[in-house]
Amino acid sequence: MSTKKLLILTAVFLALLAFVVFYERFLPTSEEAAKARKKLIDFKAETLSALTIERPDLPKVELKKAGDRWLLAGEPADGAIASALVADLGRLDVVGETRSSFDPPELGLDVPRAKVILSFADGHKAEILFGKEIPGSDTTAAAADGRFGAVRFAPVPSLVKSLDDFRSKTLFDVPSSEITKITVSRGASRVVVSRASGAAEKRPGEWLTEEPVKDLASRSFVDQLLADLSSARVAEFPPAGTTDQAKVGLQPPVSTVDLMKGNEVVATLAFGAAKAEAAGKMYARRGKAVVVIDDRVQDDLAKEFTAFRERKICPVDVWATERVALEAGGERFGAERVEGEWRSAGKTVPAAAVEDLLDRIGRIDAAAFVVRKEFPSLGLPALGKKLPPPSVSVEVSAKGEGPRSLRFYDAPGASTPSLVVEVSGRAEAMKVDRSAVDELKALAAKIKPAESRPAPPKK
Repeated sequence: MSTKKLLILTAVFLALLAFVVFYERFLPTSEEAAKARKKLIDFKAETLSALTIERPDLPKVELKKAGDRWLLAGEPADGAIASALVADLGRLDVVGETRSSFDPPELGLDVPRAKVILSFADGHKAEILFGKEIPGSDTTAAAADGRFGAVRFAPVPSLVKSLDDFRSKTLFDVPSSEITKITVSRGASRVVVSRASGAAEKRPGEWLTEEPVKDLASRSFVDQLLADLSSARVAEFPPAGTTDQAKVGLQPPVSTVDLMKGNEVVATLAFGAAKAEAAGKMYARRGKAVVVIDDRVQDDLAKEFTAFRERKICPVDVWATERVALEAGGERFGAERVEGEWRSAGKTVPAAAVEDLLDRIGRIDAAAFVVRKEFPSLGLPALGKKLPPPSVSVEVSAKGEGPRSLRFYDAPGASTPSLVVEVSGRAEAMKVDRSAVDELKALAAKIKPAESRPAPPKK
């Protein structure tokens, strides 16, 4: 065979191979094609951009896709109901054959029980009509794109639900763990908390207060607030225009909450008065829609800024901590996590001793926050003057984070035995009970390599 013929045959072979690889592999298999022929309409749910439902004597439902969420008139729709409906429309199995010649009035398709208009991302649309149930069978008359078919599992009951059934019953539809910023306003007061970026091993970031003071926020309180907001359920959607917002405490609102995920505002919520005729219910506004919800969030939103502020002087995640050191009275104790075990001066020390110390550091509560100008009332130098050496110093380091230092100063002017502690990253100093610091020193003294401990007395 000549070289020319060989090259021609090779080119033909490569062309056929390319055809198979780049075209035929995207064609449905014979089994897939058979299944598609048994459906009244075949589409992929992810290609939908909108869904419109028209029913006699009922309001039109217009659902629009926004990313992975469904919206109804710009407000959150019930994503579970919308997704289930789309799935049901995608599996309308035809019993028998479809036909293009049929009598619409005979099948109830001239005035259908429901008409669904599917809008796709590429701009084309498809229309499905649902008519009468066909006697003697478990099928319903349906038509799509001019073809009639008797279909099983027609979702007519879902299609003729009230408009409110399609609305989301939650105040926001983003997981609480993804919320990164919360703004709570009540009258002239405003509290802003934000979640810092997580450190190593995807640990959740700390909540920080941004307003009115930059400080560490109470993780437990903020998480509880988010839990209460996310679990609140809409009990009622008052008809538009029938609720005087001023009379139900929404114009102006008693309090408002803005929730953000990154740079996106995922919910703007307003909270008003209790509903007099329904115990445990209150009026709220989600976006522009007035709703009635459980009143469980009322107590959270009534809290002052102090509730948002972390009262623990230095919260510690024991499992994530890699180093701790304490210095008091000229003595220094410390340990570092190396290859899964705690070591001090290169020698292994009891893990329980280190973890007890870290746990106690993390449980010390602030009795009060103290600004520097108040130091003289506690027997400490005034603003602008140098502080004495701390009586106790502590340093804690977590994986992926810089060290956090705690400096405890004697407060001889305090009414009770106290110390004032300054903690790196905290906006203000805090007053703590002396007994808590005495416990730290006692626990730190237990962090010693076994060889360096004094031998127990002989009996």
